[in-house]
Amino acid sequence: MKKRQRKVRLIRAAIQLVFFIVAPALFSTAFAGVKSIFQAIAAGQPVTWNSFLDVTGALLLITVLFGRHFCGYACAFGSLGDAMYELTLFIRQKVFHKKGRHGYPEKVVRCLQKVKYILLAFILLSIFTGWYANLQGMSPWDVFSMLTARKLPNASYKIGIILLVLILIGMCTQERFFCQFLCPMGAVFALMPILPSALFKRDRSKCPAKCGLCKKRCPAHLDIDGDTPLSGECICCHACEATCPRKNIQIGQEVEELKEEAAVSKTPVKREKSAAVSK
Repeated sequence: MKKRQRKVRLIRAAIQLVFFIVAPALFSTAFAGVKSIFQAIAAGQPVTWNSFLDVTGALLLITVLFGRHFCGYACAFGSLGDAMYELTLFIRQKVFHKKGRHGYPEKVVRCLQKVKYILLAFILLSIFTGWYANLQGMSPWDVFSMLTARKLPNASYKIGIILLVLILIGMCTQERFFCQFLCPMGAVFALMPILPSALFKRDRSKCPAKCGLCKKRCPAHLDIDGDTPLSGECICCHACEATCPRKNIQIGQEVEELKEEAAVSKTPVKREKSAAVSK
């Protein structure tokens, strides 16, 4: 199981690194597309298609068809969060000899997950009211975009720099801190309808008694039960799938299919037992 977990982590880290280097601005570009729609509406102008909306539309379509794999594998800000968390985890284990992954209790995570929707509503409301211009220099992701573009933000981005530093600290305390709690684009993705073929599912009848490893390993503390009210919070990191000791979690398979596979896999065992008894 540990080999499978390590393999998944390495593959994911490699993909994240590629996207971080090649396309670090995808997140901010996608949200710029969302903002452009509401800015046009607020100004009483027709919404015209632009390059920002190309990215926004593509990522929303990918989310509907395949789930939030962009968040789990391609978002540079999310990848930064993973790096900060894993670095903190390494220090805790090697220096302070702490075992296990650290993070917030499930109830706290559930409450904080709602903050990103409030933040999204606040940003959109500020656009409608024309107050958004007053937020110039306060955006931590604008500061991040500048840094990834090798540009130093000037003094007008002082608040944005402070917020970015605070977010980096938060990333050390909880896996996917920004993505779960503060990402306005993540709120948009979480609200999108996701096809059943892109949801993680499991056959509970195959789960060991009192296991719960998948939920413990999930950054969002999700139950792996397909389409649930919280399924939009899944960032498709595949950690649950790699953690399951019985390989009981699949993406895009119905529970009935999982049961059929389990029945087929048990059949040869029964035949072998019956043959041994007859001998």
